[in-house]
Amino acid sequence: MSEFELKFRMFSKLCTEDYLIRNANKGLYKRSLKELDNGLTVQYTWNEASVSCQLSDGTHCSLENTLDHWECSCPADNICKHILISILYYQREHQTEDTLNQGEAASSEELEPDSGLVTESRFRWMVESNLAPLIKSYSSSLIEEVLFRLRYPEQIEVLEDSLLTVRLVKQEIEVSFTEEASLAKALCKVKQTAGNMAKLEALLRYRMQQGLDDTEAISGRVHDTKFSLQTVRECRSMLAGLLKTGLARLPQSYMAQLETLAIAAHSGHLPDVERSLRGIQGELQLFFNRHVRFSMQSMLDRVSKLYLALQVLEQEKVSAFKQSQLIGSFRSKYYTVPEQHLYGLGADAWETRSGYRGITYYFYCSDDAEIYTYSDVRAVYYEDNQFSYTEHYGSFTPWLPNLTFRQFAGEEIQFRSVKVNEEHRLSSGEGAKLTLLPRTSVEEVNLGKYMQDIPSVLAEDARSFGLFSVPKERLAMIKVARVVEHRFEKQSQDLILTMESDHGETLDLTLPYSTEWETMIKRLESGYGTGTLEHFYAFVRIEQQRIYPISFLKGPTVISLKLDTGYGRTGRIGRL
Repeated sequence: MSEFELKFRMFSKLCTEDYLIRNANKGLYKRSLKELDNGLTVQYTWNEASVSCQLSDGTHCSLENTLDHWECSCPADNICKHILISILYYQREHQTEDTLNQGEAASSEELEPDSGLVTESRFRWMVESNLAPLIKSYSSSLIEEVLFRLRYPEQIEVLEDSLLTVRLVKQEIEVSFTEEASLAKALCKVKQTAGNMAKLEALLRYRMQQGLDDTEAISGRVHDTKFSLQTVRECRSMLAGLLKTGLARLPQSYMAQLETLAIAAHSGHLPDVERSLRGIQGELQLFFNRHVRFSMQSMLDRVSKLYLALQVLEQEKVSAFKQSQLIGSFRSKYYTVPEQHLYGLGADAWETRSGYRGITYYFYCSDDAEIYTYSDVRAVYYEDNQFSYTEHYGSFTPWLPNLTFRQFAGEEIQFRSVKVNEEHRLSSGEGAKLTLLPRTSVEEVNLGKYMQDIPSVLAEDARSFGLFSVPKERLAMIKVARVVEHRFEKQSQDLILTMESDHGETLDLTLPYSTEWETMIKRLESGYGTGTLEHFYAFVRIEQQRIYPISFLKGPTVISLKLDTGYGRTGRIGRL
């Protein structure tokens, strides 16, 4: 027996039913078996690196020890039944042979010392190969979306046979890899762009399972890190001057310098630098106006973080991935997440000084233990533009025509194929499917890091931040025994609700007064059921050492303070 025939025999053993169906299709495989059962035969002529197959129906094929290279006299462009017949007939002819003779066995051992090791070596490329040539044909946007999806947990099942199959359990997608180091050769029933994305995701998740993290290695293909280094230097120099001069001696003309540099940052492809400069500008305007809301701590936070970010960008010593985190983007990108289990925490209404109004809905995601939001926002700085909180809160969601946003805020839901962005914001775009689930009592929900007691909320450093992380709202869920006091402070125009825990610790929750929420303030100030409310949860936002309540929760019920008590849509809080 020639050396190539030994190789072909090994190859034929690897050609399982699943392997052949994935390379061809099930119908073609069944037709091939049927023709063999009807008596079709094959004669083999062994060459140095191929075998010539003469079928009894007159068709001629040429095969190697792989399905990547073959020839057939029929006009088919893809693998045809004649190729499958040639392999299957050879398998049938040799299935009764127990072993090869001793000499052939010795030769075989050189090719296959151990079946387990052969399987390992055939797919070793999936762990050891350089990713750069494998993803050469992939666009940066596709790679970016795959990297985003890797942040979410996904169980994988791995089956090693003639192919190495990685099954993405939640997505119900299987990708089968061949022994050739190529994503194009991988087999997946999902076609086109979605299929290419599934192949790369399956490979990267398999590598993650083996202890490899490829995030930074391929970030250069994803992130555009071109920016104006001159603008970075000018901004850092200006901030250094601010720190040296101090606020007390700072001229008001400094506001114009900030505006000029913000414009330069925009044209220099530095969106986060532009946002930071405008944030400092807003804080400085409060300082010049001697506004009661000005916070020196907030000003220091903004200046410190921006100065450090500019210093890192100027040194150009970090990876492209980390540079992109400091640069940011002008428009937020949304990516499809296969599945999300969300628990409604309530809604908050707000208005900005720049003329925007909106309602933000908060959800806890049990899949990755993070809080997600959906915001309904409108610009109201034009004369004819208005935003009615009552109207929008009572309108219907884009996902289910009979579900209002008021109901949405307090539901437990399952999303499939919903789009989210870096800041964990949900998109109302088409394609998402929403299912309502029976709501679990809040006492039974594991809220992870967001579940805090009063001492931990008070002790947490409000000025802590991560240079290479997306800035997030500081949110917490606090278990409260009762409301012990409510008072209105005329000087600061704030309503203060004092909460007490089971252990006797107290915490002040602040509700700033505005004419829009006058009804809510009066109701809460007069008690509005809070005197009888005991053993509930307060969902709060923490800003500048102040704690602002968003909603109260007890059992399966949620009351969003501004929207439910402000307009009296759900009755008294005491009914929680």
